[in-house]
Amino acid sequence: MIEFWQHIPNHINPIALQIGLFQIRWYSLMYITAILCVSFLFYSLAKKYNETSYLQNFFDLFNYSVVGVIIGARLGYVFFYNALYYIKHPLEIIWPYANGHFIGISGLSYHGGALGFILGIYLASAKYKLNFLNLLNRLVLLVPLGYTFGRLGNFLNLELYGRATNSLLGMYFPTDPTNALRFPSQLMEACGEGLVLFAILLYCNTQPKLRLIITPLYMIGYALARFIIEYFREPDSFQNLLFGVFSYGQILSVIMFVSGLVLIPIFNKYVNKKI
Repeated sequence: MIEFWQHIPNHINPIALQIGLFQIRWYSLMYITAILCVSFLFYSLAKKYNETSYLQNFFDLFNYSVVGVIIGARLGYVFFYNALYYIKHPLEIIWPYANGHFIGISGLSYHGGALGFILGIYLASAKYKLNFLNLLNRLVLLVPLGYTFGRLGNFLNLELYGRATNSLLGMYFPTDPTNALRFPSQLMEACGEGLVLFAILLYCNTQPKLRLIITPLYMIGYALARFIIEYFREPDSFQNLLFGVFSYGQILSVIMFVSGLVLIPIFNKYVNKKI
């Protein structure tokens, strides 16, 4: 049983469908699934509570949030993780080719995506005169579920595996040149920062006082889970750990955690308590 678990990645083909040079990867399908699931649940909740302003502007809210996430995630990776490299090679921020071969655009940052998402929602709220914090609470409630599919996509793409280990949790990834037993940190994140956090927020949303501060609670919960799981992730080769211990992701998570605490009284004051 343990041997079967360790070699699961060897039985995964990252390509779901290929016709000639055209490929559809499981990674892409997982991200599409995430977007569709979050959108469907958001629409269903808006319909359940008869929130006509959300229903009438659903597609624009969808576009603003998705575009914000994509742009923010890419720019976040560029500036948070490898700014010096991209300052010297600015075209590579958006250019998907290398040595004449299509390689796609690799490198996305969760924290950058989060900032882009918030900016997109803020712009949409201002355009349609919606309560920004209320809308943010509603969408953030569903974000961990979408995040779960995203990390499953990383696992099926055989990337972002964890540090070398002798633990029973370890797996062999065929894309790992060292052929070391490694933590499946993608699955750990899908569980801790995804499903577990989603379940906690769903409970909080049933409590009148906690419902007002879903966004700060999400920030605090995600930051805690990410900070811990970062110890199991393999840092990018270009990262210099702070004090030889803390990764970039952990530093950003500390900032996110403190920001969540600061935002609690703000949300308590300005969220519309009738919704």
